[in-house]
Amino acid sequence: MDDDFKRQGGPWTVGICAALAGTMYGFSTIVTGLTRRQKYVYNALITGLSIVLGLAFAAQFKQYAEMMRWRFLASQYRKIQDFEDVLGCDSYRSALRIMWRGHRRGTWYPSKAQVLAACWILVFVVFNVCTALLGLTYSIDVSDTYVHLSRGETSVADLSYISSQPLPGGGLDYFSEFQKAAANLWGQVGQNFITHPQDLDDVEAHRNARYVSPDGSFYYYRFVDLSLDQKANVVSRRTVSSTASCVEYTVTFGGYAGLNTQDADLVYSVQWVDDQGNSFSDTISNVATGETTWMANSSSACGPRCAQILALQSANNLTSSPEGSRISAVPTPRLWACNNTVGRVTNTDVAGFDDPSRVDLPDDQAFYLAGAIGWTGIETVGSDLQYSLFNGDTRYNPPGNVTADHIAALVMSFTVGAMSASDGLGGPRINLTGDVSPSPAQVVNVKWADAGGILAGIPFVQFVMLLGVVWFASKAIILEPSYMTVAHLLYPVIQKVGKDGCLFTVDEMAERLGPGYRIAYGVRPDPADPGRHDTTFVRDLDVIEESEGHGYIRGSMPEGRYD
Repeated sequence: MDDDFKRQGGPWTVGICAALAGTMYGFSTIVTGLTRRQKYVYNALITGLSIVLGLAFAAQFKQYAEMMRWRFLASQYRKIQDFEDVLGCDSYRSALRIMWRGHRRGTWYPSKAQVLAACWILVFVVFNVCTALLGLTYSIDVSDTYVHLSRGETSVADLSYISSQPLPGGGLDYFSEFQKAAANLWGQVGQNFITHPQDLDDVEAHRNARYVSPDGSFYYYRFVDLSLDQKANVVSRRTVSSTASCVEYTVTFGGYAGLNTQDADLVYSVQWVDDQGNSFSDTISNVATGETTWMANSSSACGPRCAQILALQSANNLTSSPEGSRISAVPTPRLWACNNTVGRVTNTDVAGFDDPSRVDLPDDQAFYLAGAIGWTGIETVGSDLQYSLFNGDTRYNPPGNVTADHIAALVMSFTVGAMSASDGLGGPRINLTGDVSPSPAQVVNVKWADAGGILAGIPFVQFVMLLGVVWFASKAIILEPSYMTVAHLLYPVIQKVGKDGCLFTVDEMAERLGPGYRIAYGVRPDPADPGRHDTTFVRDLDVIEESEGHGYIRGSMPEGRYD
Protein backbone atom coordinates (compact mmCIF):
# COMPACT_ATOMS: atom_id res chain seq x y z
CA MET A 1 0.00 0.00 0.00
CA ASP A 2 2.83 2.39 0.83
CA ASP A 3 4.39 1.83 -2.60
CA ASP A 4 1.01 2.32 -4.26
CA PHE A 5 0.53 5.57 -2.35
CA LYS A 6 3.91 6.86 -3.48
CA ARG A 7 3.36 5.68 -7.05
CA GLN A 8 0.00 7.42 -7.20
CA GLY A 9 1.51 10.78 -6.20
CA GLY A 10 0.18 10.87 -2.62
CA PRO A 11 3.27 12.55 -1.17
CA TRP A 12 3.08 15.15 -3.92
CA THR A 13 -0.45 16.11 -2.94
CA VAL A 14 0.46 16.25 0.74
CA GLY A 15 3.55 18.31 -0.06
CA ILE A 16 1.66 20.75 -2.27
CA CYS A 17 -1.11 21.21 0.32
CA ALA A 18 1.52 21.69 3.03
CA ALA A 19 3.29 24.25 0.84
CA LEU A 20 0.01 26.11 0.30
CA ALA A 21 -0.72 26.11 4.03
CA GLY A 22 2.83 27.22 4.81
CA THR A 23 2.66 30.02 2.25
CA MET A 24 -0.66 31.29 3.58
CA TYR A 25 0.52 31.08 7.18
CA GLY A 26 3.91 32.63 6.51
CA PHE A 27 2.55 35.66 4.69
CA SER A 28 -0.33 36.08 7.16
CA THR A 29 2.25 36.63 9.92
CA ILE A 30 3.57 39.75 8.16
CA VAL A 31 1.32 42.05 10.19
CA THR A 32 3.24 45.22 9.32
CA GLY A 33 2.10 45.00 5.70
CA LEU A 34 3.28 43.36 2.49
CA THR A 35 5.67 45.13 0.20
CA ARG A 36 4.80 45.22 -3.48
CA ARG A 37 7.33 42.47 -4.16
CA GLN A 38 6.00 40.32 -1.31
CA LYS A 39 2.47 40.67 -2.65
CA TYR A 40 3.60 39.59 -6.12
CA VAL A 41 5.50 36.64 -4.65
CA TYR A 42 2.49 35.59 -2.55
CA ASN A 43 0.08 35.72 -5.48
CA ALA A 44 2.57 33.89 -7.70
CA LEU A 45 3.12 31.14 -5.12
CA ILE A 46 -0.59 30.62 -4.43
CA THR A 47 -1.46 30.62 -8.13
CA GLY A 48 1.44 28.36 -9.07
CA LEU A 49 0.86 25.86 -6.27
CA SER A 50 -2.89 25.77 -7.03
CA ILE A 51 -2.14 25.01 -10.68
CA VAL A 52 0.35 22.31 -9.70
CA LEU A 53 -2.24 20.85 -7.32
CA GLY A 54 -4.77 20.71 -10.14
CA LEU A 55 -2.26 19.02 -12.41
CA ALA A 56 -1.46 16.54 -9.65
CA PHE A 57 -5.18 15.74 -9.37
CA ALA A 58 -5.39 15.10 -13.09
CA ALA A 59 -2.32 12.85 -13.04
CA GLN A 60 -3.53 10.90 -10.01
CA PHE A 61 -7.03 10.41 -11.40
CA LYS A 62 -5.48 9.17 -14.64
CA GLN A 63 -3.40 6.65 -12.68
CA TYR A 64 -6.44 5.52 -10.70
CA ALA A 65 -8.32 4.93 -13.96
CA GLU A 66 -5.37 3.00 -15.40
CA MET A 67 -5.49 0.70 -12.38
CA MET A 68 -9.27 0.15 -12.33
CA ARG A 69 -9.84 -0.35 -16.05
CA TRP A 70 -8.41 -3.89 -15.97
CA ARG A 71 -10.95 -4.90 -13.33
CA PHE A 72 -13.73 -3.41 -15.44
CA LEU A 73 -12.49 -5.17 -18.58
CA ALA A 74 -12.27 -8.48 -16.70
CA SER A 75 -15.71 -8.21 -15.13
CA GLN A 76 -17.82 -8.91 -18.25
CA TYR A 77 -17.87 -9.42 -22.00
CA ARG A 78 -18.23 -6.18 -23.95
CA LYS A 79 -18.65 -5.00 -27.48
CA ILE A 80 -15.41 -3.89 -29.01
CA GLN A 81 -16.48 -0.22 -28.91
CA ASP A 82 -17.26 -0.47 -25.18
CA PHE A 83 -14.01 -2.36 -24.62
CA GLU A 84 -12.08 0.51 -26.22
CA ASP A 85 -13.92 3.14 -24.14
CA VAL A 86 -13.15 1.30 -20.90
CA LEU A 87 -9.56 0.75 -21.99
CA GLY A 88 -9.21 4.50 -22.52
CA CYS A 89 -11.19 5.58 -19.45
CA ASP A 90 -8.14 7.45 -18.16
CA SER A 91 -9.22 10.02 -20.76
CA TYR A 92 -12.13 12.21 -19.65
CA ARG A 93 -13.45 12.15 -23.19
CA SER A 94 -13.81 8.37 -22.95
CA ALA A 95 -15.42 8.70 -19.51
CA LEU A 96 -17.95 11.15 -20.93
CA ARG A 97 -18.60 8.80 -23.84
CA ILE A 98 -19.27 5.92 -21.41
CA MET A 99 -21.63 8.13 -19.43
CA TRP A 100 -23.41 9.21 -22.60
CA ARG A 101 -23.83 5.94 -24.50
CA GLY A 102 -23.39 3.30 -21.80
CA HIS A 103 -27.15 2.92 -21.36
CA ARG A 104 -28.53 -0.61 -21.70
CA ARG A 105 -31.40 -1.08 -24.07
CA GLY A 106 -34.72 -1.94 -22.54
CA THR A 107 -34.06 -0.25 -19.18
CA TRP A 108 -34.89 3.26 -17.98
CA TYR A 109 -32.26 3.44 -15.26
CA PRO A 110 -28.55 4.04 -15.91
CA SER A 111 -26.07 1.23 -16.10
CA LYS A 112 -23.30 0.69 -13.58
CA ALA A 113 -20.80 1.97 -16.12
CA GLN A 114 -22.75 5.21 -16.51
CA VAL A 115 -23.04 5.71 -12.74
CA LEU A 116 -19.33 5.06 -12.20
CA ALA A 117 -18.34 7.38 -15.05
CA ALA A 118 -20.62 10.13 -13.72
CA CYS A 119 -19.27 9.75 -10.17
CA TRP A 120 -15.72 9.73 -11.46
CA ILE A 121 -16.17 12.99 -13.38
CA LEU A 122 -18.10 14.54 -10.48
CA VAL A 123 -15.33 13.76 -7.99
CA PHE A 124 -12.75 15.26 -10.32
CA VAL A 125 -14.82 18.41 -10.76
CA VAL A 126 -15.39 18.71 -7.00
CA PHE A 127 -11.67 18.38 -6.35
CA ASN A 128 -10.89 21.18 -8.80
CA VAL A 129 -13.69 23.35 -7.43
CA CYS A 130 -12.23 22.92 -3.93
CA THR A 131 -8.88 24.04 -5.26
CA ALA A 132 -10.52 27.08 -6.82
CA LEU A 133 -12.43 27.79 -3.59
CA LEU A 134 -9.12 28.01 -1.79
CA GLY A 135 -8.81 31.49 -3.25
CA LEU A 136 -11.93 32.52 -1.33
CA THR A 137 -10.50 31.48 2.03
CA TYR A 138 -8.05 34.36 2.21
CA SER A 139 -8.10 38.04 1.42
CA ILE A 140 -5.55 40.81 1.16
CA ASP A 141 -6.98 43.60 3.30
CA VAL A 142 -5.86 46.97 4.56
CA SER A 143 -4.40 46.75 8.05
CA ASP A 144 -6.22 48.57 10.84
CA THR A 145 -3.01 48.85 12.86
CA TYR A 146 -0.05 49.37 10.55
CA VAL A 147 0.78 51.43 7.48
CA HIS A 148 3.39 50.80 4.82
CA LEU A 149 6.23 53.32 4.83
CA SER A 150 8.37 54.17 1.82
CA ARG A 151 10.06 57.18 0.32
CA GLY A 152 7.64 59.47 -1.42
CA GLU A 153 5.37 62.43 -0.99
CA THR A 154 3.77 63.01 2.40
CA SER A 155 1.12 65.46 3.54
CA VAL A 156 2.39 67.37 6.59
CA ALA A 157 1.04 70.27 8.64
CA ASP A 158 1.85 73.64 7.08
CA LEU A 159 2.93 75.77 10.05
CA SER A 160 3.84 78.85 8.02
CA TYR A 161 0.40 80.31 8.71
CA ILE A 162 -2.62 79.57 10.90
CA SER A 163 -6.01 79.37 9.26
CA SER A 164 -9.29 77.56 9.65
CA GLN A 165 -8.71 76.00 6.23
CA PRO A 166 -5.95 75.74 3.62
CA LEU A 167 -5.56 78.95 1.62
CA PRO A 168 -4.45 79.50 -1.99
CA GLY A 169 -0.87 80.61 -2.28
CA GLY A 170 0.16 79.03 1.00
CA GLY A 171 -1.28 81.82 3.16
CA LEU A 172 1.31 84.35 2.01
CA ASP A 173 0.88 87.69 3.86
CA TYR A 174 -2.18 86.34 5.67
CA PHE A 175 -3.48 89.01 8.09
CA SER A 176 -2.10 88.48 11.59
CA GLU A 177 -5.43 89.10 13.34
CA PHE A 178 -7.05 86.42 11.20
CA GLN A 179 -4.32 84.02 12.30
CA LYS A 180 -4.93 84.92 15.96
CA ALA A 181 -8.66 84.29 15.53
CA ALA A 182 -7.93 80.95 13.83
CA ALA A 183 -5.59 79.93 16.68
CA ASN A 184 -8.38 80.59 19.18
CA LEU A 185 -10.91 78.76 16.99
CA TRP A 186 -8.70 75.65 16.73
CA GLY A 187 -8.13 75.79 20.48
CA GLN A 188 -11.88 75.69 21.09
CA VAL A 189 -12.18 72.74 18.69
CA GLY A 190 -9.48 70.87 20.62
CA GLN A 191 -10.48 71.93 24.12
CA ASN A 192 -11.99 68.53 24.94
CA PHE A 193 -9.25 66.39 23.42
CA ILE A 194 -7.93 63.81 25.86
CA THR A 195 -4.60 64.62 27.49
CA HIS A 196 -2.17 61.70 27.79
CA PRO A 197 0.80 61.75 30.21
CA GLN A 198 3.73 60.58 28.11
CA ASP A 199 7.49 61.00 27.72
CA LEU A 200 8.79 62.69 24.60
CA ASP A 201 10.70 59.53 23.69
CA ASP A 202 7.49 57.49 23.64
CA VAL A 203 6.24 57.60 20.06
CA GLU A 204 2.89 55.97 20.83
CA ALA A 205 0.17 58.25 19.52
CA HIS A 206 -3.55 58.68 20.03
CA ARG A 207 -6.18 60.16 17.77
CA ASN A 208 -7.07 63.82 18.50
CA ALA A 209 -4.85 63.98 21.55
CA ARG A 210 -2.67 66.23 23.65
CA TYR A 211 0.34 65.10 25.63
CA VAL A 212 1.76 66.28 28.92
CA SER A 213 5.12 65.47 30.46
CA PRO A 214 4.97 63.12 33.46
CA ASP A 215 5.82 65.99 35.83
CA GLY A 216 3.28 68.33 34.20
CA SER A 217 5.89 70.99 33.45
CA PHE A 218 5.00 71.26 29.76
CA TYR A 219 2.44 70.11 27.22
CA TYR A 220 3.31 69.01 23.72
CA TYR A 221 1.83 67.72 20.49
CA ARG A 222 3.22 65.01 18.21
CA PHE A 223 2.50 65.62 14.54
CA VAL A 224 0.78 63.02 12.38
CA ASP A 225 1.70 62.82 8.69
CA LEU A 226 -0.78 61.64 6.06
CA SER A 227 -0.71 60.00 2.67
CA LEU A 228 -1.67 62.25 -0.22
CA ASP A 229 -5.18 60.79 -0.30
CA GLN A 230 -5.30 61.12 3.53
CA LYS A 231 -6.34 57.48 3.92
CA ALA A 232 -3.18 56.44 5.76
CA ASN A 233 -1.20 58.15 8.47
CA VAL A 234 2.05 57.74 10.35
CA VAL A 235 2.99 59.16 13.71
CA SER A 236 6.04 61.36 13.25
CA ARG A 237 8.84 62.03 15.69
CA ARG A 238 8.30 65.77 15.34
CA THR A 239 6.93 67.47 18.43
CA VAL A 240 6.23 71.03 19.52
CA SER A 241 5.82 72.04 23.15
CA SER A 242 4.07 74.71 25.20
CA THR A 243 5.58 75.82 28.52
CA ALA A 244 3.68 78.29 30.70
CA SER A 245 4.08 79.78 34.14
CA CYS A 246 1.55 81.90 36.02
CA VAL A 247 1.57 84.16 39.05
CA GLU A 248 -1.48 85.47 40.86
CA TYR A 249 -2.12 89.21 41.25
CA THR A 250 -4.32 90.84 43.87
CA VAL A 251 -7.55 92.44 42.65
CA THR A 252 -8.18 95.68 44.58
CA PHE A 253 -11.30 96.90 42.78
CA GLY A 254 -13.85 95.44 40.41
CA GLY A 255 -13.93 91.92 39.12
CA TYR A 256 -17.66 91.45 39.74
CA ALA A 257 -18.73 91.80 36.09
CA GLY A 258 -20.02 95.33 36.74
CA LEU A 259 -22.27 94.38 39.64
CA ASN A 260 -20.19 96.01 42.37
CA THR A 261 -20.86 99.69 41.57
CA GLN A 262 -23.48 102.02 40.15
CA ASP A 263 -20.86 104.40 38.75
CA ALA A 264 -21.09 104.11 34.96
CA ASP A 265 -17.43 105.06 34.60
CA LEU A 266 -16.31 102.25 36.92
CA VAL A 267 -18.73 99.45 35.97
CA TYR A 268 -16.12 97.42 34.06
CA SER A 269 -13.03 98.87 35.70
CA VAL A 270 -10.66 96.39 37.30
CA GLN A 271 -7.73 97.43 39.45
CA TRP A 272 -4.97 95.16 40.71
CA VAL A 273 -1.51 95.00 42.24
CA ASP A 274 1.15 92.74 40.73
CA ASP A 275 3.63 90.58 42.60
CA GLN A 276 6.09 93.50 42.68
CA GLY A 277 3.60 95.85 44.33
CA ASN A 278 2.87 97.87 41.20
CA SER A 279 -0.70 99.05 40.65
CA PHE A 280 -2.58 98.67 37.37
CA SER A 281 -6.08 99.19 36.05
CA ASP A 282 -7.99 98.36 32.90
CA THR A 283 -11.51 98.40 31.56
CA ILE A 284 -12.58 94.82 30.94
CA SER A 285 -16.09 94.65 29.51
CA ASN A 286 -16.14 91.13 28.08
CA VAL A 287 -16.97 89.53 31.43
CA ALA A 288 -19.61 87.37 33.10
CA THR A 289 -20.07 86.38 36.71
CA GLY A 290 -18.40 83.10 37.60
CA GLU A 291 -16.56 82.94 34.30
CA THR A 292 -12.98 83.64 33.25
CA THR A 293 -11.89 86.29 30.78
CA TRP A 294 -8.63 85.42 29.05
CA MET A 295 -6.59 88.36 27.74
CA ALA A 296 -3.67 88.00 25.34
CA ASN A 297 -1.20 90.84 24.83
CA SER A 298 -0.34 91.70 21.22
CA SER A 299 2.84 93.48 22.34
CA SER A 300 4.11 90.81 24.69
CA ALA A 301 7.60 91.53 26.00
CA CYS A 302 8.48 88.09 27.38
CA GLY A 303 10.73 87.13 24.47
CA PRO A 304 10.43 85.42 21.07
CA ARG A 305 7.73 82.79 20.66
CA CYS A 306 6.21 83.90 23.98
CA ALA A 307 2.83 85.49 24.72
CA GLN A 308 1.74 87.30 27.88
CA ILE A 309 -1.74 86.38 29.09
CA LEU A 310 -3.99 87.68 31.85
CA ALA A 311 -6.80 85.56 33.28
CA LEU A 312 -9.57 87.32 35.23
CA GLN A 313 -12.07 85.32 37.26
CA SER A 314 -15.19 87.42 37.76
CA ALA A 315 -16.80 86.66 41.11
CA ASN A 316 -20.36 85.40 41.43
CA ASN A 317 -20.44 85.51 45.26
CA LEU A 318 -21.04 81.75 45.48
CA THR A 319 -19.15 79.85 48.13
CA SER A 320 -20.20 76.47 46.75
CA SER A 321 -21.71 75.21 43.53
CA PRO A 322 -25.51 74.74 43.59
CA GLU A 323 -26.28 71.04 43.57
CA GLY A 324 -26.59 69.65 40.05
CA SER A 325 -26.04 73.02 38.36
CA ARG A 326 -22.34 72.62 37.47
CA ILE A 327 -21.96 76.37 38.05
CA SER A 328 -18.47 77.17 39.37
CA ALA A 329 -18.30 78.91 42.73
CA VAL A 330 -16.13 82.04 42.53
CA PRO A 331 -16.61 83.89 45.84
CA THR A 332 -14.04 86.62 45.08
CA PRO A 333 -12.43 87.95 41.91
CA ARG A 334 -8.98 86.61 41.07
CA LEU A 335 -6.38 87.55 38.46
CA TRP A 336 -3.35 85.71 37.07
CA ALA A 337 -0.55 86.77 34.75
CA CYS A 338 0.99 84.07 32.59
CA ASN A 339 3.84 83.73 30.13
CA ASN A 340 3.45 80.94 27.58
CA THR A 341 6.30 79.96 25.26
CA VAL A 342 5.91 77.66 22.25
CA GLY A 343 9.11 75.83 21.37
CA ARG A 344 10.55 74.93 18.02
CA VAL A 345 9.56 71.77 16.22
CA THR A 346 11.93 68.97 17.19
CA ASN A 347 13.34 66.20 14.96
CA THR A 348 12.62 68.05 11.72
CA ASP A 349 15.50 66.24 10.00
CA VAL A 350 14.57 62.68 11.01
CA ALA A 351 12.05 61.94 8.25
CA GLY A 352 14.46 62.76 5.42
CA PHE A 353 12.51 65.70 4.01
CA ASP A 354 14.27 67.52 1.18
CA ASP A 355 13.68 70.85 2.96
CA PRO A 356 13.30 70.30 6.73
CA SER A 357 12.67 74.01 7.31
CA ARG A 358 9.23 73.57 5.71
CA VAL A 359 8.03 71.64 8.78
CA ASP A 360 9.33 74.19 11.30
CA LEU A 361 7.09 76.63 13.18
CA PRO A 362 8.05 80.27 12.55
CA ASP A 363 8.33 82.71 15.48
CA ASP A 364 5.20 84.70 14.56
CA GLN A 365 2.99 81.62 14.34
CA ALA A 366 4.49 80.32 17.60
CA PHE A 367 3.51 83.64 19.21
CA TYR A 368 -0.04 83.39 17.89
CA LEU A 369 -0.38 79.85 19.25
CA ALA A 370 1.15 80.79 22.59
CA GLY A 371 -1.60 83.37 23.16
CA ALA A 372 -4.36 81.33 21.50
CA ILE A 373 -6.52 81.19 24.64
CA GLY A 374 -6.79 84.99 24.77
CA TRP A 375 -7.10 86.00 21.12
CA THR A 376 -10.28 87.12 19.41
CA GLY A 377 -8.75 88.54 16.24
CA ILE A 378 -10.38 91.88 17.10
CA GLU A 379 -8.04 94.74 18.00
CA THR A 380 -9.01 96.89 20.97
CA VAL A 381 -8.79 100.67 20.60
CA GLY A 382 -6.23 102.10 23.02
CA SER A 383 -5.08 98.69 24.28
CA ASP A 384 -2.84 95.85 23.19
CA LEU A 385 -5.06 93.31 24.92
CA GLN A 386 -7.72 91.13 23.33
CA TYR A 387 -10.44 89.68 25.52
CA SER A 388 -11.75 86.15 25.09
CA LEU A 389 -14.60 84.68 27.10
CA PHE A 390 -15.71 81.04 26.95
CA ASN A 391 -19.43 80.74 27.52
CA GLY A 392 -21.08 77.85 29.30
CA ASP A 393 -19.79 74.80 31.11
CA THR A 394 -16.17 74.48 30.04
CA ARG A 395 -12.95 73.63 31.81
CA TYR A 396 -11.66 77.07 30.82
CA ASN A 397 -14.09 78.58 33.35
CA PRO A 398 -12.45 76.98 36.41
CA PRO A 399 -13.80 77.18 39.98
CA GLY A 400 -12.62 79.84 42.40
CA ASN A 401 -10.20 77.62 44.30
CA VAL A 402 -7.75 76.91 41.46
CA THR A 403 -4.03 77.50 41.72
CA ALA A 404 -1.58 79.28 39.47
CA ASP A 405 -0.25 75.92 38.26
CA HIS A 406 -3.75 74.90 37.22
CA ILE A 407 -4.19 78.13 35.25
CA ALA A 408 -0.83 77.49 33.55
CA ALA A 409 -1.97 73.96 32.65
CA LEU A 410 -5.13 75.38 31.07
CA VAL A 411 -3.08 77.81 28.98
CA MET A 412 -0.73 75.07 27.77
CA SER A 413 -3.50 72.57 27.07
CA PHE A 414 -5.41 75.14 25.00
CA THR A 415 -2.35 75.92 22.89
CA VAL A 416 -1.51 72.26 22.29
CA GLY A 417 -5.18 71.47 21.60
CA ALA A 418 -5.15 74.15 18.89
CA MET A 419 -2.16 72.50 17.19
CA SER A 420 -3.70 69.04 17.50
CA ALA A 421 -7.05 70.14 16.06
CA SER A 422 -5.46 72.01 13.17
CA ASP A 423 -3.21 69.07 12.28
CA GLY A 424 -5.92 66.44 12.53
CA LEU A 425 -9.11 68.16 11.44
CA GLY A 426 -8.46 70.10 8.27
CA GLY A 427 -5.87 72.77 8.94
CA PRO A 428 -3.33 73.91 6.34
CA ARG A 429 -1.11 71.17 4.88
CA ILE A 430 1.68 70.87 2.34
CA ASN A 431 3.13 67.94 0.42
CA LEU A 432 6.81 67.15 1.00
CA THR A 433 9.02 64.33 -0.24
CA GLY A 434 10.51 62.24 2.55
CA ASP A 435 11.55 58.77 3.67
CA VAL A 436 8.36 57.84 5.52
CA SER A 437 5.49 58.34 3.13
CA PRO A 438 2.56 56.30 4.51
CA SER A 439 0.33 54.14 2.40
CA PRO A 440 -2.23 51.48 3.33
CA ALA A 441 -0.50 48.36 4.64
CA GLN A 442 -1.92 45.25 3.00
CA VAL A 443 -2.02 42.10 5.10
CA VAL A 444 -3.15 38.54 4.38
CA ASN A 445 -6.16 37.43 6.39
CA VAL A 446 -6.88 33.69 6.21
CA LYS A 447 -10.10 31.95 7.21
CA TRP A 448 -8.31 28.97 8.65
CA ALA A 449 -11.46 26.95 9.32
CA ASP A 450 -12.21 26.92 5.59
CA ALA A 451 -8.64 26.83 4.28
CA GLY A 452 -7.63 24.12 6.74
CA GLY A 453 -10.66 22.02 5.84
CA ILE A 454 -9.79 22.15 2.14
CA LEU A 455 -6.04 21.64 2.53
CA ALA A 456 -6.44 18.77 4.99
CA GLY A 457 -9.48 17.27 3.27
CA ILE A 458 -7.89 16.95 -0.16
CA PRO A 459 -5.07 14.53 0.86
CA PHE A 460 -7.44 12.65 3.16
CA VAL A 461 -10.06 12.08 0.46
CA GLN A 462 -7.32 11.15 -1.99
CA PHE A 463 -5.99 8.54 0.44
CA VAL A 464 -9.48 7.10 0.97
CA MET A 465 -9.95 6.94 -2.79
CA LEU A 466 -6.62 5.18 -3.15
CA LEU A 467 -7.70 2.55 -0.63
CA GLY A 468 -10.88 1.96 -2.60
CA VAL A 469 -9.07 1.87 -5.95
CA VAL A 470 -6.46 -0.61 -4.71
CA TRP A 471 -9.12 -2.83 -3.14
CA PHE A 472 -11.22 -2.79 -6.31
CA ALA A 473 -8.44 -3.07 -8.89
CA SER A 474 -6.38 -5.72 -7.07
CA LYS A 475 -8.81 -8.47 -8.14
CA ALA A 476 -7.42 -8.28 -11.67
CA ILE A 477 -3.88 -8.35 -12.98
CA ILE A 478 -2.91 -4.74 -13.68
CA LEU A 479 -0.84 -4.37 -16.83
CA GLU A 480 1.64 -1.60 -17.47
CA PRO A 481 -0.07 1.47 -19.00
CA SER A 482 1.88 1.39 -22.26
CA TYR A 483 0.82 1.28 -25.90
CA MET A 484 3.00 -1.78 -26.51
CA THR A 485 1.20 -3.71 -23.76
CA VAL A 486 -2.21 -2.83 -25.21
CA ALA A 487 -1.03 -3.65 -28.74
CA HIS A 488 0.21 -7.06 -27.62
CA LEU A 489 -3.07 -7.73 -25.80
CA LEU A 490 -5.28 -6.81 -28.76
CA TYR A 491 -3.13 -8.41 -31.46
CA PRO A 492 -5.44 -11.45 -31.78
CA VAL A 493 -8.38 -9.15 -32.47
CA ILE A 494 -6.45 -7.33 -35.21
CA GLN A 495 -5.49 -10.66 -36.76
CA LYS A 496 -9.11 -11.69 -36.80
CA VAL A 497 -10.07 -8.53 -38.68
CA GLY A 498 -7.47 -9.17 -41.37
CA LYS A 499 -4.30 -7.69 -42.73
CA ASP A 500 -5.87 -4.29 -43.27
CA GLY A 501 -7.41 -4.24 -39.77
CA CYS A 502 -4.80 -1.93 -38.36
CA LEU A 503 -6.17 0.83 -40.57
CA PHE A 504 -9.79 0.38 -39.48
CA THR A 505 -11.64 2.47 -36.98
CA VAL A 506 -13.18 0.64 -34.06
CA ASP A 507 -16.63 0.93 -35.63
CA GLU A 508 -15.34 -0.57 -38.88
CA MET A 509 -13.75 -3.41 -36.93
CA ALA A 510 -17.02 -4.04 -35.09
CA GLU A 511 -18.87 -4.11 -38.39
CA ARG A 512 -16.47 -6.68 -39.86
CA LEU A 513 -16.45 -8.83 -36.71
CA GLY A 514 -20.23 -8.87 -36.52
CA PRO A 515 -22.82 -7.55 -34.05
CA GLY A 516 -22.44 -10.46 -31.65
CA TYR A 517 -18.69 -10.16 -31.21
CA ARG A 518 -17.92 -9.54 -27.52
CA ILE A 519 -14.65 -9.83 -25.66
CA ALA A 520 -13.26 -9.59 -22.13
CA TYR A 521 -9.86 -9.34 -20.50
CA GLY A 522 -8.96 -12.38 -18.43
CA VAL A 523 -6.98 -15.55 -17.84
CA ARG A 524 -7.15 -17.95 -20.77
CA PRO A 525 -8.29 -21.35 -19.47
CA ASP A 526 -5.65 -24.04 -19.69
CA PRO A 527 -6.39 -27.76 -19.16
CA ALA A 528 -2.96 -28.12 -17.58
CA ASP A 529 -3.72 -25.52 -14.89
CA PRO A 530 -3.45 -27.34 -11.53
CA GLY A 531 -5.83 -24.86 -9.86
CA ARG A 532 -5.93 -21.53 -8.07
CA HIS A 533 -3.87 -22.85 -5.18
CA ASP A 534 -0.80 -23.32 -7.39
CA THR A 535 1.20 -20.09 -7.59
CA THR A 536 4.04 -21.53 -9.69
CA PHE A 537 2.02 -22.32 -12.79
CA VAL A 538 2.44 -19.72 -15.57
CA ARG A 539 -0.96 -18.58 -16.82
CA ASP A 540 -1.75 -16.62 -19.97
CA LEU A 541 -3.45 -13.19 -19.96
CA ASP A 542 -5.44 -12.66 -23.10
CA VAL A 543 -8.52 -11.19 -24.73
CA ILE A 544 -11.17 -13.90 -24.46
CA GLU A 545 -14.11 -14.02 -26.85
CA GLU A 546 -17.57 -14.75 -25.50
CA SER A 547 -18.08 -17.18 -28.37
CA GLU A 548 -15.36 -19.42 -26.93
CA GLY A 549 -17.95 -20.59 -24.43
CA HIS A 550 -16.08 -20.13 -21.18
CA GLY A 551 -19.15 -18.62 -19.60
CA TYR A 552 -19.66 -15.81 -17.09
CA ILE A 553 -16.52 -14.30 -15.56
CA ARG A 554 -16.61 -14.10 -11.78
CA GLY A 555 -14.19 -13.69 -8.87
CA SER A 556 -10.66 -12.41 -8.80
CA MET A 557 -7.78 -13.70 -10.84
CA PRO A 558 -5.66 -16.35 -9.08
CA GLU A 559 -2.33 -15.47 -7.57
CA GLY A 560 0.73 -16.66 -9.43
CA ARG A 561 2.85 -16.06 -12.50
CA TYR A 562 1.50 -14.69 -15.78
CA ASP A 563 2.72 -14.42 -19.32
